[in-house]
Amino acid sequence: MAEQLNDAHASTGWLASSREAIAAMGDALSRFPVTVIFLFLMALQANAMVADIDLAPVWIPDSVRDEDLLLALLAAVFASFAATLLAQAWRLSALIAALLALLAGVAAFTVMWPTVADRTVEWAFLASLMALVPIAPFAGRGSGNAFWMFTARLAFAAALGLLAFVLFGGGISAILASLTHLFGIDIPSDLYEHIWASIGLFVAPLFGLGQTPRVFDEEPGGHEHDMMQRGMRALGDFAAVPLLIIYAVILHLYVAKIIVTGEVPQGQIGWLVLTYGSCIVAVLLLTKPFLDTARAPTRFFVRFWPLFLLVPLFLLFYALSLRVDAFGWTVQRYFLGLFGLVMLVLVVLQLVPRVRGDIRMIAGIPVLALLVGSFGPQGALDWSLSSQRERFLEIVRGEPEDVHTKAEALAVLRYLNGENAALDVAPDGFVQEDDESLYRQVARAWGLDPDNPVQRGRQGFSYNNPGTFAFALDGFDIAIQNAQFYRENDPTGGVTLPDGTVLRLLLKKNAVSLEPADGTPTLFLIDAAKIIELSSQGDQPAVLRLEADGRTILLIPGYLYARSDPETVLENFTGTVLLRSADWP
Repeated sequence: MAEQLNDAHASTGWLASSREAIAAMGDALSRFPVTVIFLFLMALQANAMVADIDLAPVWIPDSVRDEDLLLALLAAVFASFAATLLAQAWRLSALIAALLALLAGVAAFTVMWPTVADRTVEWAFLASLMALVPIAPFAGRGSGNAFWMFTARLAFAAALGLLAFVLFGGGISAILASLTHLFGIDIPSDLYEHIWASIGLFVAPLFGLGQTPRVFDEEPGGHEHDMMQRGMRALGDFAAVPLLIIYAVILHLYVAKIIVTGEVPQGQIGWLVLTYGSCIVAVLLLTKPFLDTARAPTRFFVRFWPLFLLVPLFLLFYALSLRVDAFGWTVQRYFLGLFGLVMLVLVVLQLVPRVRGDIRMIAGIPVLALLVGSFGPQGALDWSLSSQRERFLEIVRGEPEDVHTKAEALAVLRYLNGENAALDVAPDGFVQEDDESLYRQVARAWGLDPDNPVQRGRQGFSYNNPGTFAFALDGFDIAIQNAQFYRENDPTGGVTLPDGTVLRLLLKKNAVSLEPADGTPTLFLIDAAKIIELSSQGDQPAVLRLEADGRTILLIPGYLYARSDPETVLENFTGTVLLRSADWP
């Protein structure tokens, strides 16, 4: 009887938990209808990709990948979620909240769409939208402590969504795997992919959305506050703040060394300062509401943290100015400079009593700056391209004679070509041809040798293309997948062909050698100019057709690396090799 009661209680508990999960997802649908629609579309697109079905309309250009559509929908999810929270915090009507979410989602989708805004730094845009979610409800309202509490509860909701993803996905996969192993039922492998895609992009996020807190003005209090205070005080008193003080001392000593010796800062200084500033922001966001009763050194640091940033920021701007003067702006330098500017603004704001120590400002200003800098004419990519265009034209219009200066111009041109901007620096009257890469055509139009391997500060050339693409076999009937060639004097092992022939694979300078175990090697030469050209193609697919001794092979490189000092020499090649069996009797 007792066992039956326990079973009934367990069944009742399971049903209650299921009802709660369904209720949470229903609550998400009612609170965030626009976000749920974008989630559904994202899951639909992911499942279509698994099934190799093209859902994109016919008017979408072929250059747009399925992944681009998926990322654009992800941006729409974050933007619409943040907009809905903003509307709910301001107690706007459900209709206005839905319209605001739709507008934000469509705008974010557009910014991420390659053919509409091809100058977006995707990782920065998505990261800023994700960070904007907890900040949006506190735009112009609320308190720092309420923002902290809401963010903590939102993080807990996200953790529950992640747990739901693992439990639902893992549980269903385990059931299907059991059917295969115990009863011999054949489960298609792509069914697992459909399950994980559907749960990861729709069911689990929907469950997490249902856990989103409804209250925007709750602050840490009571027993919960006491527990958090003890943990956060310990984190600040005994870990974070002492380490940050040591870090600050090291940076200040390095600045003193520069002043005394006149030494120019070495590379990576900007990233060291960025790490230091980011750690300060993180510590303030995590511990600020709980440090009123902290130890004296911690209270001193939390109160006077702007003073610890002034000298490191000077170091950052000084090192950045040296790099920009020498090599122009790049996306990385843009974000370093933007970070320094944001931290300087935060330091100045501490002079204003009304916003001093407000973690809403400390969190919101960096996120908004990252959002603004991630796209558009003011963004990192456009800014960097404009700088590099000016730099390239300044070099070539000066008609350089020095080989290093010419090589520097070629390095800039490779960067522009990788961002599809080489045509922007073509000389007047330039006519593009289809039989050669745009990089080589523009270089020759300015009187530059596109094969010049000499580059200031460059040690080598590399090409990496992990993508998938189709190519014609053209009579080849043997494929060696994941072939690896290395520059070794005595290679061991080899690959066995279908007829039993064993071939050893070897690099000899700029040639790939295929050597039968009982025969002479055949050297297939790879022109150094082709290696350099590949390094300027980014991740575009490439196929190399090589001939030697009456034999022909196709090389489809996945990765290659060549050093360039003092000459271009191929050091590593990994990819696919296509052979004709008749050539290797």
